[in-house]
Amino acid sequence: MQTKVNQLDLLNEIIYDNLAGILKKLNKRIHVKLYALVYDKEQNLVEAIRVKKTVVKLENPLSISQDVLQKITNVYAELKIEPTHERNTYDDIKEYVNRTWYNQYPPQTDISNDEKSTMPLPGIEEVHTVNEKSHINETRILYANQIPFQADNSTFSVVYIIEIRNVEHETRQLFYTKPEISFLRMLLDYFFSDFFALTDNHVKMNTDDTITRKYNEDGIQFNRRLTRLFFGKMQNYLLNNTTFDIFGADFEHELHNQYYVNSLLEKMDDISALTYENASPFGSILFMNKDVIAQQSIIRFTVKFTLEDRIRLEDAKRIRKLLELTNVDKDLCLISDEKEIYGLGEVNWNVQKGALALRLDFTGLSKYNLVLVRTETESSSGGELLVEDERKFYRSDLSLIETNLVSVTFKNPRFGEEGYSSEKFTNLLKNTFWENQEDHAQIMHKMQRLDQIVRKAREQKQGTMVVITEPLTAKQEMRQLSKQSTLIEPGIINPEYIKFLTAIDGAIYFDSDGNCHAIGVILDGIAKEDIGDSSRGARYNSAHRYLHKLRDDEQKKCVIVIISEDGMVDLIPELEHEDMLLAVAEEIIDMINEENPDADKLKEKEDILLQSKIVDCDWLFNIAEVYNDNDNVERAIDFYEYGFERAEKSYIPTKYYNLLGNCYHYQKSYIVAIEMYELAIKGSDNERSKIVYLRNAGRSCFLLALQLNDNAEKFKEVIDWLSQSFELARTHSLKNLAIDYNTRGRCYWQLSTLEKSQEKKTQFLEASIEDYSRAITIEPEDNVYYWNRSLTYSRLGQPKSSIEDLIQAEYIKHDDKYINKLTQLFKKHLGLVSESFEFYEKLVGKKKGSPQLMEFFSVHIAKAEVNKQDEVAADKADGIDEN
Repeated sequence: MQTKVNQLDLLNEIIYDNLAGILKKLNKRIHVKLYALVYDKEQNLVEAIRVKKTVVKLENPLSISQDVLQKITNVYAELKIEPTHERNTYDDIKEYVNRTWYNQYPPQTDISNDEKSTMPLPGIEEVHTVNEKSHINETRILYANQIPFQADNSTFSVVYIIEIRNVEHETRQLFYTKPEISFLRMLLDYFFSDFFALTDNHVKMNTDDTITRKYNEDGIQFNRRLTRLFFGKMQNYLLNNTTFDIFGADFEHELHNQYYVNSLLEKMDDISALTYENASPFGSILFMNKDVIAQQSIIRFTVKFTLEDRIRLEDAKRIRKLLELTNVDKDLCLISDEKEIYGLGEVNWNVQKGALALRLDFTGLSKYNLVLVRTETESSSGGELLVEDERKFYRSDLSLIETNLVSVTFKNPRFGEEGYSSEKFTNLLKNTFWENQEDHAQIMHKMQRLDQIVRKAREQKQGTMVVITEPLTAKQEMRQLSKQSTLIEPGIINPEYIKFLTAIDGAIYFDSDGNCHAIGVILDGIAKEDIGDSSRGARYNSAHRYLHKLRDDEQKKCVIVIISEDGMVDLIPELEHEDMLLAVAEEIIDMINEENPDADKLKEKEDILLQSKIVDCDWLFNIAEVYNDNDNVERAIDFYEYGFERAEKSYIPTKYYNLLGNCYHYQKSYIVAIEMYELAIKGSDNERSKIVYLRNAGRSCFLLALQLNDNAEKFKEVIDWLSQSFELARTHSLKNLAIDYNTRGRCYWQLSTLEKSQEKKTQFLEASIEDYSRAITIEPEDNVYYWNRSLTYSRLGQPKSSIEDLIQAEYIKHDDKYINKLTQLFKKHLGLVSESFEFYEKLVGKKKGSPQLMEFFSVHIAKAEVNKQDEVAADKADGIDEN
């Protein structure tokens, strides 16, 4: 690719390669795409380039592609940034992605209008809980930084807008709401400020097309250094008694020498590397500032050391021994400041009041998590007003919020859990043992049994292995391994006992039917040059040797699940090309988001993905969401259906049923949409989500009822769906309830038109009035709700109320139909003109009123006056005695 700036393509490739490599070491599922905006000294935009990884063939390594974009608006369009928020300078871009983008909600599409109906038709909505945006942004981060670059004796500012996908919710939330304690943000900031060496304050390409690194680090070394600095920064916060409330304002992680001096990470590393009576370290240390610990009420000590006997954090052996006393489930931890252990105790969270609390959870040998612990008032549970000695107290529930800041495994930082999912495991089983078999029900039963076994084995804190072979292979292997295992009568094992049967050294051995053949199996195999990984432990390498031994022996089939001490899981044989397939899925998403994607290339990538037997259903769901966000509902439905088909009977998050229901709703396939919403409702154990699913079912059912014409039962179904949602919504703060009250009001209206009994007609109309009134209470400035209620009042024979609602509607927003309806009513009830005008004057007050209404009233007041004079004249005429 030819760029206007010499060697810019090399710079982009180096930046992308290093940054993507660093981030994927945190979590291999992270996907990175960046946009390079090149500015000259006068801050004129020279060019904009998209940089991403692409897959040509699965068996080939990933390559970097760079494409010139014509305008900066193309960049914003691909990033799904609204044109009103486009920025052109680096400072504006950085300010926007840091402080604005995360807090924005996408345009609402809750209401769609039907001109024939004279009342609004309900729209459809996705699941939105507190602090959630649209689904496309739930795992996405935008970040901006710049690099000064010299080429051909000219200096340019290369602004990089980086899109990072597949980031966990709490990591994303910290990144924007509490940037000072976001490890990911600190890593990105230091990458741009402290990874490459500067020459005369800019980055310069060497003669061998490389850029000098400041400390000559590779990605692993950089990540480890940043982990040390992050722990050093947290230690500073503890030392300075920083409160949680101050976080959220500073988006820049500046270089600070004190972070290098602090040695909290090394002390934790030393403790995590020690065993006690051959057991790996498990337990927790809770860190708080020394002045906070000294407060009488905040710590309830079970064991408190004297001042002279406090244990310095350097004393790793003693602390490792004391960890055996802790129990994080019971909130019992070692209590420490940044220097020493005070004792064993628990925190009285009621009086924490924003004091910074960091917990270090040890999860195995050389593995630990740094966790932020704080409290939040649980508003959804309500509270209780108490009166004591004429003083009032309000008691409410506190929820304990635990946010993982970073995980460390053998000195390397990690985000999220990788390796195991039921879907991935069952796909591996199916491809290994039952690739071409058709007895799906029996196969599914076997896979579910084995999956349950593995899930229970994960509870074994010391780690273990689960070996699965075909029944005949299992019998043959047990004869060979009899001297290095404990054989048992083959049979089904209660999964609840797996945790205890894996407590001894060695693997537990099953056949593919789910029968257990042996426990404590020491696997054998022949060491070979190309088998195993020297950075992994004995369990991992022995599993690989055993697998290859079986493969060399008549290609015997085998699956081994390796469970490490911290619950992480490796599946072997590894799924072929899994990383490449994930890259293909992300590339498809990138192409869909492009303004003019190459249709042939897009189809080629989709075919690669869909032809794979190991593709993850979540990838397909992500693609479906992107298609939907790009208004290609038909293709979105295809990929949701592909995902459901691939998942088979695995657990599918209910939000995907809801999203597929939304797609069918937009296609006006309301029956199928309702079926999807019903599946979402049935599977949801989250009240807020269930409320939305019920509302969506009600809205689709309402439109179906209108399609079917005069179907009273369908209108009653709508009322039932919405009534259930209102009942659940009592304890939750939700938006757009007015729409649904309006919809239920419409249903009562429709039922009144179908009802023959005058008494029931009146009951339905009165219920309709109640719901329109609720909608107006929630949204008093919506003219439509007044219009709907006015029509209902008119049908009930209440012209005064009907006229007042029409005046309200016209005052909010002019519509000729309001004036026409008022004209009809005043023809029958001209005597109400004066009283109605008084209502209008009171409504308007000193504000400017509706000119149409003023003109209307001036005409009708005159008519009323003439009519009154005629009536007086008629009365006088009637009173004359002609005799």
